[in-house]
Amino acid sequence: MRRLKFLVTYVLILTIFSFLAGCASSVYYLTPLQRAANKGDINAVKALLDKGADVNEWKYGSALMAASDQSNTDVVKLLIDRGADVNAMSQGGSSALGIAAELGHADIVEILIDKGANVDKVIMVLKQRAITVAEFPDIVAKVNRGINLIKETQKNLSNKYGWAYYLKGQYQDAINSFKQAVSLDPSISSNFEGLSASYTALKQYDEAITAAKRAIELKADNSTAHRYLGVAYGAKKQYDEAIKELKKAIEIDPKDNPAYIWTGTFLMEKNDYKEAAAAYKKNIEIEPSINGYSILATAYYSMGRYDDAIAAINQAIELQTIQGVGIFPDFKNGYLLVKGLVNNGPAKKADMLTGDTILEIDGKPTTGWKMENVIKSLKGTAGTQVLLTIGRKDNKLKKTVTREKIVQEGAAPGIGIRSLIYRHKGDLNEAFSDAGTASTLQPFDGYARISLGAAYLDRGQYEESIKQLSSIKDNPTARLLEATAYVKQGKAIEAATIYLSIPEEEMSPKNVPQTNDRTALLQTFKPFVKEHRDKAGSCESKGQYKEALAELSEALKTADDTEAQAIQEAMFSIINRNPSLAEVPEDARKYALRGEVLVKEGSFEQAVSEFKKAIQIAPYAARLYYNTALMNAELKKYPEAIRYMKIYCKAAPDAPDARAAKDEIIKWEFMMEKGR
Repeated sequence: MRRLKFLVTYVLILTIFSFLAGCASSVYYLTPLQRAANKGDINAVKALLDKGADVNEWKYGSALMAASDQSNTDVVKLLIDRGADVNAMSQGGSSALGIAAELGHADIVEILIDKGANVDKVIMVLKQRAITVAEFPDIVAKVNRGINLIKETQKNLSNKYGWAYYLKGQYQDAINSFKQAVSLDPSISSNFEGLSASYTALKQYDEAITAAKRAIELKADNSTAHRYLGVAYGAKKQYDEAIKELKKAIEIDPKDNPAYIWTGTFLMEKNDYKEAAAAYKKNIEIEPSINGYSILATAYYSMGRYDDAIAAINQAIELQTIQGVGIFPDFKNGYLLVKGLVNNGPAKKADMLTGDTILEIDGKPTTGWKMENVIKSLKGTAGTQVLLTIGRKDNKLKKTVTREKIVQEGAAPGIGIRSLIYRHKGDLNEAFSDAGTASTLQPFDGYARISLGAAYLDRGQYEESIKQLSSIKDNPTARLLEATAYVKQGKAIEAATIYLSIPEEEMSPKNVPQTNDRTALLQTFKPFVKEHRDKAGSCESKGQYKEALAELSEALKTADDTEAQAIQEAMFSIINRNPSLAEVPEDARKYALRGEVLVKEGSFEQAVSEFKKAIQIAPYAARLYYNTALMNAELKKYPEAIRYMKIYCKAAPDAPDARAAKDEIIKWEFMMEKGR
């Protein structure tokens, strides 16, 4: 009896060992579900589960352990989808993850970890097993390889999850995943790349810079890390540092297309349109694309090279033009459906509807077709016809559709820009036509609305112009045109408010079309500027100097550059003769004090904004110009710093620090030379 008990125990131990080792003889001791899983018979597994088999039934292990043992990937996925417990573990510590890891089944290990297997617990069990079998070196080596496989898979998955979250726009989740990857192995450069990209997306630029620098420390020739570092610097408007890093990325990888695009972007922000165009052209040489031609066109447009801009836009439009029937097809349950239709396209003109089933194309049944065959059959030379047999509800219809040349919706921005170019070239009919086309393709596209607003403005339809332009936010061109429409209506105060809302740094004299729009706007303001200057002269002649300053301040708001200098000289002349009037009024003083607080906090960008508000209210207060100049210098905006300091020197030529102010100008001019 004692011998029989020993034999039973021995058989049970052998059975368990055989099961865990994947020995074929073990299947005789398993349940039907475990046997099917062990063999990889997915149809049998499905049938047994459908009949009510318990996915987590246990006999020396589970069905998931059996499938993992034999690396039956599809069965493992099915069992998990049906509720298999990925953390089921025997009293001895055997688990699906442990078995797969020891046997080196990397794909199964990844699936199990991805689905929530307890990595720490399994590694602990495997380490204990290695100690238990220490006298068997081959087994110990096998166990240790399994532990390393789990750790490596976990690291890779954390990185993979990080990028997956990043691409879905879940940036904080991405950061958490990359941080986990770093904690598992702080020596992998790509994890810090991901952190940098994610931090930048959340506008946490200092953290992004730190992460990118760490990625570069770990791998000096990491072009992507240099690019991410450049992007983070650029987002902080540290353009010199940004372009330096992007150039390093390009040196390492001359085909790093995003690096060329970002270089062009930051050069555009610096108003260096010529160099931006060169970067964009290089991008196109590597990979011609719709976006590539479009951004090149914006650089040419900003430079005033209108014909070159039109040529680039035409290339972009060509890439978005197809010849066909205007149907977006899709397969569902084996049927070919109309997923969508091009607006005003041939199929829509033929009264086809989204949701129609395409049963036949030119008499050939579409059953079993591949998508490439469908697209090839629907496309064709403009003017040719295709016969479509349509299923709609219970009806069977035949539609003869004439193929056309179709410009797709994505061409709207380019056509909108082309409209603005025609406008600046003086071809208002072409401008109006393109504006209408762009608006038809994408009514809510920014460039479509701006171009349509400009076209209405030129036609004297001011209300329609304002309606289009006012819907575009944070765009200086839209604001200039909108203000012009208001002035044309005689609403100078509203126009001035809109004009003064445009950030000064967004108005560059190097931007040819924008400068032309500004010049046109200021020309319309001239009667109102003259009116204020005339009133100022009248007040001054009566000794009403405070009132004269108020009128000159209003005139200055919408004066052109030449007239602005004359107005400033008139104001400063009054102040020099009446120093008591130089005191900053309360409403301007409020903004100046806010600016001082921001300076102490190191927020120079915001401080500049506050001081500019103060200057708008009291443009005769010399000290406001001085402080604004210093803050611009802190931001390395030397042209603005020089301009404000020159105004200060003009306003207070005899001030105790006048010489020091002039010296600052010399230093800043030198800094600009070094920058070049």
